[in-house]
Amino acid sequence: MSNLVIVSADCHAGAQPETYREYLPAKLREPYDEWWAALEAEMAARRGTFFDQDAQEKRDSDESVLAGGINGEWDAEVRLRELEADGIVGEVIFPQMAPFGGGLLQYRTEIDPAQNLEGNRAYNRWLADLCNANPGRHAGVALITVEDIEVAIHDVEEAQKNGLWGGVLIPSGTGDNPYYHDPRYEPLWDACEALQMPIHTHSGWSPDYGDGPAATAMFISEVSWYAHRPFTCFVWAGVFERHPNLKLVMTEQGCTWILETLRQFERYYSQPYFKYFHKDLSMRPSEYFERQCYIGASFLNPEDCQDRHKIGVDKIMWGSDYPHLEGTWPDTRPSLQATFGEVSEAETRAMLGGNAAEVFGFDAEVLAQAAERVGPKLGDIVKAA
Repeated sequence: MSNLVIVSADCHAGAQPETYREYLPAKLREPYDEWWAALEAEMAARRGTFFDQDAQEKRDSDESVLAGGINGEWDAEVRLRELEADGIVGEVIFPQMAPFGGGLLQYRTEIDPAQNLEGNRAYNRWLADLCNANPGRHAGVALITVEDIEVAIHDVEEAQKNGLWGGVLIPSGTGDNPYYHDPRYEPLWDACEALQMPIHTHSGWSPDYGDGPAATAMFISEVSWYAHRPFTCFVWAGVFERHPNLKLVMTEQGCTWILETLRQFERYYSQPYFKYFHKDLSMRPSEYFERQCYIGASFLNPEDCQDRHKIGVDKIMWGSDYPHLEGTWPDTRPSLQATFGEVSEAETRAMLGGNAAEVFGFDAEVLAQAAERVGPKLGDIVKAA
């Protein structure tokens, strides 16, 4: 029996601050140094206000962290070593912070649009180099801005040409620009569909709640909702209708939320007084989800896994969230055993790797060869095997 082919549909990478300088235009290196110094001071002042300090210190004392495993965030050799030690043979890579405020928090605070654009481009170039160090193993996700749609299309095309075939992350917030139900984005959806670049949303953005004692709790409690919003736009604004081959992947925002969302949307669809909602739609909301959507179910827990048939086994893609504290690294195997211990072989193989391999177009042979070296046996995860 072949080893499990595990693909993490949610990992993160970001360069060291000094490395980004090499990828930025020369004229922006001094402004970048100033921006980074201010950000570093802010992060130091906020230490212990996001994750519990005891939990952070316990993680920092883990043997894998002390041995430099977390350096895989920016070091391709270390990264591959840590992934394989976890039994993972492929991954989808999302950003950490990008220069000048790009990344998951883009448009959360006031930013210079020109600097933000160049910061995203620097990140994309750096990420392409990281991914290309181990061909076929890393599906990098490109960053874009939405100030100018033609510029965004150009950056998507450049990212794919340079080796970022994992798709494109659209910001959960759009700053002073219209949201994604607006027709201005149609050329971008056209381009992503034609290039077969999946569109991603990922939790990380919310309004700035300030520094009060409940700020982080508010952020954590609401952040996923903002990552869900593009799905609402794509349904009711007819994006799925006009772009039937476009894929939307929604990551690190849970998975069971989609059940109540679809129930609600189906109710709206069925109400006579809301029939104008779908006058230009040929399908129901749940049918668009089934045809075009996938969920990056980061560190899928046993409770959520119980709803896999309601969601659709073929919709769910497990992720480790490497190297984040809330993820499964470096103790992925116990987490997989807890979640998939009672799941069938076919469903386990699909959610742990098969679905992601198909959605992102990984080379099956490359993954299989790596899995024969480092992948766990089915019986290591599934009790009944």
